[in-house]
Amino acid sequence: MPTAIVTGGAIRIGRAMALHLASKGFDIALWYHRSGAASEETIRDIRAQGVQCQGYVSDLRNLDEAESVVGKALKDFNNVELLISSAANFIQENIEQTQVDTLVDTLNLNLMAPYLLMREYKRKVNKGLIVNILDERVAKIVPTFAAYSVSKVALKHLTELAAVEWGKSVRVNGIAPGLILPPQGGPPDYLEKAAKKVPTGTHGKLENLLKALDYLMENTFVNGETLFVDGGESLC
Repeated sequence: MPTAIVTGGAIRIGRAMALHLASKGFDIALWYHRSGAASEETIRDIRAQGVQCQGYVSDLRNLDEAESVVGKALKDFNNVELLISSAANFIQENIEQTQVDTLVDTLNLNLMAPYLLMREYKRKVNKGLIVNILDERVAKIVPTFAAYSVSKVALKHLTELAAVEWGKSVRVNGIAPGLILPPQGGPPDYLEKAAKKVPTGTHGKLENLLKALDYLMENTFVNGETLFVDGGESLC
């Protein structure tokens, strides 16, 4: 069976993608920040689909740990074909407010870790597909989440650089979600209120992101692209 490495795989978008890939017959190397009920439930749900799943606890803000991800996965799985970088933080501080710890942690987790993951995937696997989870904000100027925005814009550029450099052996693409999930701890009506600013007047669902992932997996002539799954919000 093919294997997918998924970071940030215990919750939210990462969890949805890991479960979706398991339903398609992928074994899953699942990376998450902390052990707990959420990670245990995700691993159990993946294994219930008849595939293998190995969980790995790691703080990807630590770049030594990030650099070791692919090598660890290859010790447990011999047919890695897909890397999904979903682990990220999302801290609301503008440039003036940004604390040094916020800046360092955000750039390490959202940009430096995917950089090292991609590099090691190319060195050690050298086939298949890399998908980086971006954000529709990469097409706009949004100072509210300054460090986050910088990290995701840079990751989009890195995605394009790698696609040009590695296209003969590894395709590299991005998915930029829009209004799909409320922020953690957000009010129950967050999506409905925020949808008023989306051109479609609606919010998306995780299913929309999974269809985007399927498209990138199935269309082998797509390389270096960012699929905006946002109802057109990035154009506003």
